[in-house]
Amino acid sequence: MKTQMQEKKWVAKYPEVGTEPVPAESCISQDFFSLERERVFKKTWINVCRVDDIPEQGDYFVRDLSVCNASVIIIRGSDNVIRSFYNVCSHRGNIITHNETGNCSIGLFCPFHNWQYTDLGNLAKVPDEENFFNLDKNTNGLTPIKTDLWAGFVFIHLDDTPEYSLLEYLGGVANKIGDCPFDQMALLQTYKVEEKTNWKIALDAQNEVYHLPFQHQKLIGHTFLLNNKNNTRLLDVILFNFHTMWSCEFVPNYKLSPLESLLGQVDPGTTGLRIPQLVGEFDFYVIFPNTVIILFRGPMEDGYITYHFWPLALNRTIWEVRYYFPPAASAGRRLGQEFFKCLIRDVQQEDSIAHEALYDGLASRAKTFLQLQDEEITIRYFHKVLKNFIASAPGQPSV
Repeated sequence: MKTQMQEKKWVAKYPEVGTEPVPAESCISQDFFSLERERVFKKTWINVCRVDDIPEQGDYFVRDLSVCNASVIIIRGSDNVIRSFYNVCSHRGNIITHNETGNCSIGLFCPFHNWQYTDLGNLAKVPDEENFFNLDKNTNGLTPIKTDLWAGFVFIHLDDTPEYSLLEYLGGVANKIGDCPFDQMALLQTYKVEEKTNWKIALDAQNEVYHLPFQHQKLIGHTFLLNNKNNTRLLDVILFNFHTMWSCEFVPNYKLSPLESLLGQVDPGTTGLRIPQLVGEFDFYVIFPNTVIILFRGPMEDGYITYHFWPLALNRTIWEVRYYFPPAASAGRRLGQEFFKCLIRDVQQEDSIAHEALYDGLASRAKTFLQLQDEEITIRYFHKVLKNFIASAPGQPSV
């Protein structure tokens, strides 16, 4: 018979992560949140959008990073190069555009005094320019931000001299799923919800499947493979340099709902896109600090979901969810995608309620530690990586 410790397979695989409880103070401390702004979000590569969001020359996408007191505009220039800039006019510091998307092929105009910038970030025109004092347009373009691409994802770094290149930062994640066919899947839907919770509480709540049979019993509790005691078990866990992956499996031949059965009859066609990089049937990657990429296997085609947890304040977070599928080849396939989107949206509504309840409970300080089990090892590792950054030691985490 296996001993209790032998049954805990993930601590056996990664004993250096430890088993001690995780302090909860980081989720409810204003001082800690201030440190996160300076030592995490301003010192790491942050995914802000995908190249699909700016497909044409001159297209732009605006990402507000409230945690860094910054608004960022990402532009595909007329030379087809993607660049990022602070969304701030060189004249008096006005925010140039409040639109989330647009096209600036004919110019980007500040609404305050109509200063004009090109899609390369250059200052092109200043009304009443001759009345300024030695104004040099060549040195007063938009302020650039370090930008790099990986697998179609656009990342920025607010530090002018990042310690790591993007590929070095992503490390094993880039090797594991860098060849994933993300470009063959299109954005189906985006949801954003503002929650009264800390961003890490929301991320931690998603970074495990322990809760699925209980919190989501009626919606998807029957979908994921359970052990003989009806508890979830992960198929695999990988801890990268700063990031994590866990994978799990679905129940083989699980009983379809009446609607799912009907959809199968509407579209009994051939199997669509498959993602060869899948480890199991549901792979959950956390790219530190606030990005999640979920690869999943569908009955007829695969897809992926992204989560972003955007901190607004210590106890306010925007949870942004994006669903990606291959372009539907038939009406039945399109209906199947809509069904999946609506089902997962309902699951996430249950999650959102839990995120706020978790913050309220921890904010009372009735409990000062998070008691984590073996299947929650990726949460424990996330907090160790975070602790290293807060300690101003953003090298390889010494866990």
